[in-house]
Amino acid sequence: MATEAKSLIQVENVRRSFRSVKKSEGLRGALELLVKPQYQVHEALKGVSFTIEEGALVGLIGANGAGKTTLLKVLSGLIPATSGSARVLGYDPFARALDFRRRISLVMGQKAQLWWDLPAADAFLLLRAIYEIPKDEYKRRLDELARILDVGRLLQTQIRRLSLGERMKMELIGALIHWPEVVFLDEPTIGLDVIAASSLRQFLKTYNLQNRSTMILTSHNMDDIERLCSRVLIIKEGQLIFDGSPQKLAGTGEKRLRVRLDKLPSVEELSRVAGVASDAVAFGVAEAGAGEDGADSPEATTVRIKVAPSLMPAILQSLMARYRVVDMGVEEQSLEDVISLVL
Repeated sequence: MATEAKSLIQVENVRRSFRSVKKSEGLRGALELLVKPQYQVHEALKGVSFTIEEGALVGLIGANGAGKTTLLKVLSGLIPATSGSARVLGYDPFARALDFRRRISLVMGQKAQLWWDLPAADAFLLLRAIYEIPKDEYKRRLDELARILDVGRLLQTQIRRLSLGERMKMELIGALIHWPEVVFLDEPTIGLDVIAASSLRQFLKTYNLQNRSTMILTSHNMDDIERLCSRVLIIKEGQLIFDGSPQKLAGTGEKRLRVRLDKLPSVEELSRVAGVASDAVAFGVAEAGAGEDGADSPEATTVRIKVAPSLMPAILQSLMARYRVVDMGVEEQSLEDVISLVL
């Protein structure tokens, strides 16, 4: 009989609001601010609920200002929830119990947490003292993390002299040196080049699998989500609007009907014949291997129509009755396309 996964994170109807001063324009507004200030309330989280099991690697997606970072700050104990309940490893995060802080970590891609003027090795020794890690255990962990991330030769280099990708790797080592059970990652690959981002993704995947650590990852890079996460949470304006697998998300809604014609009519004519809006119709573009102007490429006479799967047979029949169809197919929308529609 399979062992039931243990829930390490429980979030129930969590709300978080911020109050700020409301100021009118001009001198009068400044005087009113001194005499009789008025306040406005912004709700960053609006009744968010979910649970996360041990060993899960979950993607947290949303537009800027949707509430992703606020949620991570609540779960890591940096700020309290205004109402509702959040439990991580059985603890109230904002109580900041010592044992709780030893068992979690927060990595923020836009904020350095190590001391820039120190070599990485010295910064890690300070963390060893803070977390009271035994010397032999510390050495084993540091050697393993440095080997996987391929930064052993850089440990004696001042952190400010490292490249962005190298600094991010050191930030990860600093965040994981105490072997946390729960890791919160806020945009860990932001600003990294393709090679550095790929290296970090591979490391996070390996660490998650080998150590059964539970991770929540926020990112605007859909490669991070597709390659790492088995589950996606989407937040929109402070509300949780989707909770499921990336495959389930990408496999719902519209697909693209790809049709290659012997000649291309206008967008207006195509949309009229297919019975779809003109913005659902897109012509192909020249690809590598085409002639200089793209005229010899199959893409030059290909049209893609966004449409629900159930409508494809009727639309295809209408197109074949009017035009000579050379080739056809169905394309899934990318995860990035689907999420951009949701948000």
